[in-house]
Amino acid sequence: MLMKTLNGYATLQGQATTQSAPRAAAAAQDAQRAADRALADQIRDEVRTSITAARQARGQAGIPTPPAPPSLPREFTIRGPNGEQTVIGIPPPNEIIPQQAVDISIAFFLTIAAIIIGLPLARAFARRMDRKSGGTAQIPSEVSAQLAHLSQAVDAIAVEVERISEGQRFTTRLLSEQRDAPRQTLPSGTGR
Repeated sequence: MLMKTLNGYATLQGQATTQSAPRAAAAAQDAQRAADRALADQIRDEVRTSITAARQARGQAGIPTPPAPPSLPREFTIRGPNGEQTVIGIPPPNEIIPQQAVDISIAFFLTIAAIIIGLPLARAFARRMDRKSGGTAQIPSEVSAQLAHLSQAVDAIAVEVERISEGQRFTTRLLSEQRDAPRQTLPSGTGR
């Protein structure tokens, strides 16, 4: 029993050391990061002090500082040979292009982007709608049978109407021949 207790104690000690190893590694990484930050801060401070010292030395040594950029808008005066002067002004960079032109160009590019994106979407939507409603309508067999019967009936009626009209023409021709026949058979009184 003592051996089991010692083995259990050794197992617990092994687990404790394996759990403390990752914690020790994380603590070492944190310490390294802190050292790296301190070194970076130290380098930054040294660079700033050297820049400040160089500026002060330049000012004391009589080295001129670079000129300030010209104030905007710039103007140029041109003198002609007869004494007349012409002043040419260059507007500031933000006023060279009018705001309306900037707005128009932005609207143009947005419109082009909308067309490039929207046209394929519209085509896909139209094709989808055509697929849904564009299929051939399925006619039930009962309706197609009734349509075939109706077509045969109309054809039969057309044949009968043609026979009736043919009989009417025949009757009209016989009647007209009977009226004309007595006139031709009687002698005329003018010929005697």
